This record gives sequence, C-alpha cells and structure tokens, in this order.
Amino acid sequence: MGILNKIVKAVEVLTEDESVEKGNDFEKYVVGLFDKKYFSIVQWSTDIARKHDRYVEADAGPDLTIRYVPTGEIFYVECKFRSDLYEGKLHWSSPEQLKRYHDFARENKHPFFVAAGLGGAPSYPEKMFCIPLEEARYPALYPSVFEKFERNPDKNFFWKNGFLK
Repeated sequence: MGILNKIVKAVEVLTEDESVEKGNDFEKYVVGLFDKKYFSIVQWSTDIARKHDRYVEADAGPDLTIRYVPTGEIFYVECKFRSDLYEGKLHWSSPEQLKRYHDFARENKHPFFVAAGLGGAPSYPEKMFCIPLEEARYPALYPSVFEKFERNPDKNFFWKNGFLK
C-alpha cells in the first residue's frame, strides 16, 4: 500500500472515530434529558458492528429502549446529531437504516421517535427535534417536516398519551 493510500485510510479512520464520538456524546446528552424518576433505560444499543465487518442484527434497532415508569409504557428513540443541514435537508439516516427502523417499529408495535440535534455541539445542540418515526418517511427531511417537532434542548423530555415531547 502506497503512502498516499495509508494517509487516506488514516484520515477515514479518524473521521469515522470522530463521528462515533459525536454520536456517543449526543446519545449521552439525550439520555440526560430523561428524568430518572419517570424514565428507565431498558436498553442502550452498543452498535457493536462498528468494531467488526459483520452485520449485527441487534444493531438494526434504535439506540434507546425506554420505559415510562408510571405506566410501564415502552418506546424507542434513535439519536442523530448533525452539525448542519445538507442541501437544505436534515440527512438523518441511510435508506437501508430507514427501512430497518420502520420494520423494527412495525414488528415491535411501540412508539418510535428520532431525537435529532442540529448545530452547536453533540453535548449541547443549538436546536433539537423529536420526530415520530411515522413522520420521518425519508432519509433526508425538509425543514417543513422536522421543524413541527422542535423542542427546547434545555428541557427534560415529557411523555403524554403515547407522545414524547
């Protein structure tokens, strides 16, 4: 392998590591918005496939499975942080991921939400959205779709009648 190829490979690894770190930071931020008194984390995926070349079925689901303690209701949250819009849209998943999320939601029959942070830092985004998966029909969403679900990034999550706000 030539020196240029080695440099390109090293940059790709650094960029991927940075992306993973941003994702982890945003997940921690999102989890911090769920008051322990009202919410329990049932499952927090580890995205083990990042460490291997094999597809891992467990990674097909959302980042978080959460229980609203007072009623025992279960719901799912996929966390996505983006620094900016790209071509005027929020690119939050790949087409393959989107299909897996919709399949997962259909099979598991619990509410599923996309918690998206936009701008700022993953540990404190400028803007935040909590988009029901059924509204996230495409891998890239126009502001006219996701802005309806904007929430204050400083406020804890609130659960009422099957909706996360």
